[in-house]
Amino acid sequence: MSNLKRSLFWVAFYLVIIFFLGQLDRVDRPVINLASYFYILIFIVVPCVVLIPFFYRAPQFVSMIFWASIYFALSRILDRSLSAPDSFETIFTEIALLELGVWLSYQLAVDLAHSESLIDTMAQSAFPNQADEIEEAMGLIRNEVTRSRRYHRPLALLIFQASPENKDTYRELFRTFQRDLLNRFSSARMGQLIGERIRQTDMLLRDRVGRFVVLCPETSKESALLLGERIYDALKNSTDLRISWGCSSFPDEALTFDDMVERAREQIKF
Repeated sequence: MSNLKRSLFWVAFYLVIIFFLGQLDRVDRPVINLASYFYILIFIVVPCVVLIPFFYRAPQFVSMIFWASIYFALSRILDRSLSAPDSFETIFTEIALLELGVWLSYQLAVDLAHSESLIDTMAQSAFPNQADEIEEAMGLIRNEVTRSRRYHRPLALLIFQASPENKDTYRELFRTFQRDLLNRFSSARMGQLIGERIRQTDMLLRDRVGRFVVLCPETSKESALLLGERIYDALKNSTDLRISWGCSSFPDEALTFDDMVERAREQIKF
């Protein structure tokens, strides 16, 4: 957490400096006189590098080259003579400040990702479960769907999602980091409870927004509905979450995994 605090401080300090330089450029005799589009680019770079996975998951030099390329493209397209001199010293200063902003934002994004990983590890340690990310399990999912299609075997899917029982209390007590922490521990607890009630042949998956998906080979929709009811009762009795769930089947309602998920979402009930 100390690294995260330090990264937050330096990014905030950097933005204050950029804002201060922008104010200096507005006086009659600007001290540095940087291009107006440079300031706009800076305030685009920081949130993009911090929030968009492409920029902080790729090597750092990729982000630095990308934003430098954007800067040079803007310098060619826009006429900077109206707002700043076209001198080597000014352009060098702008590039240096831009790359410093990319570097600081990248460090903050990495520290945030590391902190989230630590929270997930803590949640998994408290409530161990075998849920796989859907994106990582797509190969196994396709194999199961293909097998069911080839041999005309039933296949069912359950989807579970949760929300707080008392939204007003939730907003009042758990904000920002605390809310995120609660979500992760609640999700881990859900995964544990679901995992304890499914068969070894069933696949427990989790999507990007925290919903749990159970893929049930050799299972009719009627059997899956009974399983869904048992899981729903367990989640309702063991957590303070408002649980909703849905069910779909192959091939009666859908022919692909994505269609099964979408069909189950359409049939979600509380």
